[in-house]
Amino acid sequence: MEALLFALICLIWGSTWLAIKVGLVGVPPFLGAGLRFLLATLLVGLVLAARRKRFHLTRDDRICVLSLGLLVFWMDYAAVYWAETRISSGLTAILFSTMPLMTSLLSAYWTRSETLSGRKIAGILVGVLGTALLFWPHERLGLPQALGMLAALGGCMCAAINLVTMKKYNRHGDPFVLNFLGMGLGAACLLTMSAAMESWSAVVWSRSNVLALFYLAVCGSVIAFSAYYYLIKRMDATVVSLSTLIIPIVALVLGRAFLDETVMPVAVLGIATILGGVAVAIVPGRKNRRGVRNDHATVLD
Repeated sequence: MEALLFALICLIWGSTWLAIKVGLVGVPPFLGAGLRFLLATLLVGLVLAARRKRFHLTRDDRICVLSLGLLVFWMDYAAVYWAETRISSGLTAILFSTMPLMTSLLSAYWTRSETLSGRKIAGILVGVLGTALLFWPHERLGLPQALGMLAALGGCMCAAINLVTMKKYNRHGDPFVLNFLGMGLGAACLLTMSAAMESWSAVVWSRSNVLALFYLAVCGSVIAFSAYYYLIKRMDATVVSLSTLIIPIVALVLGRAFLDETVMPVAVLGIATILGGVAVAIVPGRKNRRGVRNDHATVLD
């Protein structure tokens, strides 16, 4: 079950980088993100209404809602959408592939919920290298692109902080309830930011950006995030975050299949490097004679 859900979020979020790009044609970034999560909030609300679910939030649930709403659905996505107006979706994927490293460091030194082995760090770094090989940009980067890169890294950090926070506090919370409240809070913040900073009169709606908006709301938000936070309860946060290394591969395959994009030999090397890095990070090491796994012999506490 966990493997299928992990594959599902990789497949969905591998396609959302392109969908975000399409959705931003004619729509400013904060408005596009805000409408995405407003629609997603309404859809999750319908699910909860059909289930006749009553809200009873514990202290831990309230922490999770604030973390989701402020760190992910507001700051993370505001940064990602804004970054994609300055840099390519591929370069954004490269920068977001640092999330497993950020997550492992936070899990080891902040929440102390996971051990940080040399094997895990090595696998993550190899995976990041593979992502760079997959999507390394050929164009020269100026100040606007540099600011876009900083925004993407900032969003990545927000997502990593939220992930370890959810791992620590989301023990019994209902993913649909937490997503409903978190998305609603994030949508309110994004739309408020958009009203203050963007011109809505210049918005141009088209068939393509409307379809992208609905796809991002239904698949990229409701389905993927529900599966994502279900997995967090059952897997290490760092392992779940390794999906950010698989996602660029999915993006490349979809680009080749639907946009007839060329796959260069260096991209094939990047895919092999990513898969090797993920394998190193998640495959348990051999046990020594005392029954202790070798990959934990160099734990950094």
